[in-house]
Amino acid sequence: MTATADDLRARHAEALAGFTGHRFFRAAADGSLSSAARDRYFVNERLFVGAARAIFAHLLIKAPTLAAARHLVGILDGLVNAQEGLFDDIFDRLDLVLPEDGLPAPDMLGAGVIAIARDAPYAAGIAAMLSAEWSYLTVARSLDWDACPDPAMADWFRLHAEDDFAGNVTWLEAELERVWSPDVAEAVDAAFARTVALEIAFHDDPLDAA
Repeated sequence: MTATADDLRARHAEALAGFTGHRFFRAAADGSLSSAARDRYFVNERLFVGAARAIFAHLLIKAPTLAAARHLVGILDGLVNAQEGLFDDIFDRLDLVLPEDGLPAPDMLGAGVIAIARDAPYAAGIAAMLSAEWSYLTVARSLDWDACPDPAMADWFRLHAEDDFAGNVTWLEAELERVWSPDVAEAVDAAFARTVALEIAFHDDPLDAA
């Protein structure tokens, strides 16, 4: 059952469409994205993946069952090994380095979702990450990344189309269904909507800054 996730996606359909249909993704897939925007995105995204480790760590601390804790450890493993491992390769290929002091877009997204995971109910943190992960799975599987002329961008989004990533999205949906209650409904809805808004601003940044 994914009734809670389905309801969130239905109530925030317009915002989600603005995210999954973002001009950044279209430009990245069809090759019209400038190299400056691409590089800015990868730096931003790697900085946010660092923040995502903290987000999932907060959820791990709050995990209400051992099964949930084990799955969250698996997600953290994927961030540290699969995603950071691919970043190692991409940064070598493109000669990119992370700034010492961070950047505004990933700092804002990271701080916003960390605050949800840290301060809001566990269910709200799950909802926040579901909005982001489901959207990336949708983008990864709806656009033709095999035809993308940028190998680094194609590799990054193909990673998000893999079954392991899709399995994590399915787990987030099921976990949200399991822990949702009327007491957390308002926090869950706010976390979902807030994360989508932050993600849209995050993906505006490479285009605006390039």
